[in-house]
Amino acid sequence: MKRRLPVLWLLLPVLLLGGLHAAGAPPATLAFLSMDNMGMDPRYDYLEGIIRAVLLFDLSGQEDVRVVNRADLESILREQELQMSTLAEEQNTAIEVGRVLGADFLLRGEYVFLGQDVLVTVRLLEVATARTLTFSERGSTENMLHALAEQIVSRLSGRDVVLQSEEHERSILSLKDESPGAIALHSNLIDAEIYLDGEFVGYTTGDFRVPFEMGNLSPGPHHVRIHLQHFGVVKEPEITFHDWEEEIDVEPGKRHVVRSQVTHFNTILYDLRRLLWEDIRLRDIPDGGAARNEWDVSFVDREGLSVPVSLSTAVRKEGARIEVTAELTYQGGAQAFVLKSEDDEKAMVQEIGKVELEIELDRDEVSFRVSRTDIRQNMFY
Repeated sequence: MKRRLPVLWLLLPVLLLGGLHAAGAPPATLAFLSMDNMGMDPRYDYLEGIIRAVLLFDLSGQEDVRVVNRADLESILREQELQMSTLAEEQNTAIEVGRVLGADFLLRGEYVFLGQDVLVTVRLLEVATARTLTFSERGSTENMLHALAEQIVSRLSGRDVVLQSEEHERSILSLKDESPGAIALHSNLIDAEIYLDGEFVGYTTGDFRVPFEMGNLSPGPHHVRIHLQHFGVVKEPEITFHDWEEEIDVEPGKRHVVRSQVTHFNTILYDLRRLLWEDIRLRDIPDGGAARNEWDVSFVDREGLSVPVSLSTAVRKEGARIEVTAELTYQGGAQAFVLKSEDDEKAMVQEIGKVELEIELDRDEVSFRVSRTDIRQNMFY
């Protein structure tokens, strides 16, 4: 005669987590805490919403399972000054929040994109006992998530449910929001050519307040380039000349505003060439006094090498007599220069290495100029 197993032994897999809900028993209350992208690739963040939505739909549709309202959970977190990430990391805190919510179970999950499919893992935590049960499914369709929900419902209620079906074989990897986005390009240039992903699409408006609109763009990276002869950007330190361009990661349904500040190459070169432009007003120097200054005008040359340069100056005033002294130190070597008001020549220009020193004395002021000689106007031709 066959020996009968005790009924308790047969029910043990169910009783391990919360027990079987008898007919007429109140529904098991479940709080869905989080679903985290453990792969850390933001391109698959959209799966979090899909996974959560399918599981919540399945669980909320069961009479013997009650899902805590998300707004209630967030309200408790605000009151306790907690973040969702805290509940994922600290089990005791999560259990305490579950008690405040009146939840019997807490559900939190994570997923990893594996190239062709997704591995989803959920952990069901019983608030009363702190015991945890883990479920995992791997696949690429909605049915993979429905199979996960079937396991959870079975543990919560003791019932076997069928949530999978042929119509749920749609891939969750193809459900990413693909609604088109747009780029609004503002530019100060008049009639510059605009290229989108290498294709000509139009001309800049010339009014910085009025953008050129590029719409109906698929989500993802798009390359925008503006071309106008002798206008663009200069790359340092090599000093090479390029069109303005930018990579824009277009988000679904979003209009991205992009502003290009494009300048004539000569304007950029003019600013890069000037290392020091200072004027000393003679009327600011008391009679019998002197104005002394020191400037560090070091720079990085076109080969990427540091060029240490400094200038020390003194302007002395004795009645109508003015004496200007200057010492330029270039890569450790110093050269001194003197200008006097009684001299016939009241200006000097001296080239030293890759810089040029210019001093000019007139009746109102003294001008000091230090410029780079490895950069010149119109060098882009």
